[in-house]
Amino acid sequence: MSKGEVKSERLREMERLYIQRAWSDIELGERFGVSRFTIRRDRLRLECKVPFLKDKAGRWYIDKKRYLSEIRVHLHEALAIYLASRRASRQVGIAHPHLASGLEKLAIALHQPMTQQLVQSAETLLSQRTDPDKISVMEVITRAWAEQIKVSVVYRALNADHPKTHLVTPYLIEPSHWSDSVYLIGHSDLVDDELPFNIARIEKATLTSETFQLPTEFDEQDLLRHAWGIWYSKGKPEPVVLKFAAGRATRRLKESVWHPLEDVDDTDDGGCKWTAPIDDWREMLPWIRGWGADCEVLEPEPLRNKIIGEVRRMARLYDLSLTKTKLSQPSIIPEPEKSEPMIDIDADHLITNDGPTSAEEIPDELGELFQQYMQDEN
Repeated sequence: MSKGEVKSERLREMERLYIQRAWSDIELGERFGVSRFTIRRDRLRLECKVPFLKDKAGRWYIDKKRYLSEIRVHLHEALAIYLASRRASRQVGIAHPHLASGLEKLAIALHQPMTQQLVQSAETLLSQRTDPDKISVMEVITRAWAEQIKVSVVYRALNADHPKTHLVTPYLIEPSHWSDSVYLIGHSDLVDDELPFNIARIEKATLTSETFQLPTEFDEQDLLRHAWGIWYSKGKPEPVVLKFAAGRATRRLKESVWHPLEDVDDTDDGGCKWTAPIDDWREMLPWIRGWGADCEVLEPEPLRNKIIGEVRRMARLYDLSLTKTKLSQPSIIPEPEKSEPMIDIDADHLITNDGPTSAEEIPDELGELFQQYMQDEN
């Protein structure tokens, strides 16, 4: 490697290191095996294209708020970025200037036809309805997370009459696996516990002057290890066992990995049995409903009973009788006199509401549940 190539490689590595944290010229000189004067000269060269700041200890770092990174990707890396970007663009219901701008910048680094598609996605985003308050909340939450600053949020739970104010230590911003929701996970002083906040339900966010250090014991992978989506529990996860019918349902199930800890076993009838340890099975209800009669809940019993109760509610809604079906076992599972509310979770822990959080949570396929019942009736 020539002297010029060594210098170019050192400059790229220095830029990467300055993004991570602050360094003194002496520290970087020791790392690269050169003098501090060489590091100073290289840093001044970098300052011509990237913004630097100096901390109280006299160390230098790149100002990430003003830094514009450059990426170079090959075709297959470009596809991975493209797919993630397209999915993000499809899940935003308002004009989001930052996402649109990010898509346009990513498009430059990709390959055709991906570049054109991302540019079109950015244009579509900007044509949607505007909501400056929502954008402002997201900006504040993002900055609080990135700069490790505590943030005051005015949060209204789904069925709450009035919002509550939480002082939140932001640990993580995480998208929901099964919806377009984005969550802020952090410690709330109001309940003195870690909670997930649906960012769409945050009415106002204000930065404080109080900084924090991320707890060393916080492990996002471990926190969400047994979650179906975003709901997690500090208790022991409960095994969920589902039986899927032979044919299309089993084929579709095996096409995807629905949970990282799932186990799928074939059954003698051509179907399969799906098992996974889940923190809170209530978050699975919309997904289970979506399979209709092709999915039977075997365990746990409360989940099975919950689905049976909802089948009865649907039967009453469509004026169907279940007296001749196997589900009509009042001695084992009494039919509720009153419809049970669905369950939702957010920063006020478990709350009840009278319906789903979105229309997508009750798929059309639920009607298939009753095809079998109608056949039994006939």
